[in-house]
Amino acid sequence: MKKTIIVYYSMSGNVKQTAERLAAETGAELLALHPVKAYPDKGAKKYLWGGKSALMGEKPKLYPYSFNADRYDTVIFGAPVWASSFAPPLRTFIEDNREALAGKKLAAFVCYMGSGDKKALKKLKKALGTEVLAAEMALVEPTAKPKEDSDAQLKAFCARLQRHDTD
Repeated sequence: MKKTIIVYYSMSGNVKQTAERLAAETGAELLALHPVKAYPDKGAKKYLWGGKSALMGEKPKLYPYSFNADRYDTVIFGAPVWASSFAPPLRTFIEDNREALAGKKLAAFVCYMGSGDKKALKKLKKALGTEVLAAEMALVEPTAKPKEDSDAQLKAFCARLQRHDTD
């Protein structure tokens, strides 16, 4: 039986929390990506380094991870929005697994603080080589807001994934 995997990068915990909630809802497996050189996670450096890295389309070296694409028919990507783009560790994963991702059902979610979510999802679709995802979602700081605020979006995301299964 084929499965779903959620491939994500999280710095402040928003994406991790969302990935875990999605996994609980869908039975998906989780794959957290970790760059070898960690991004600064405090102060102005956090925004300068992360934003520059996202704008430049960098592909940071990642710690080794295990991903056997043959085990999955659906891959969900999760990332924070940095400078109206998705966090660079996902770019590395996509480039490293481009052939293996071909033919898979793809979905994505982003977490953000201010804006840029629509541009980030558009750039992620471009990086994946698709114009349409099975489902997409953008959540504003889910760790700082009551869970109920994102529940409806999460359920709608899962419903779109399931609907896509029966199309």
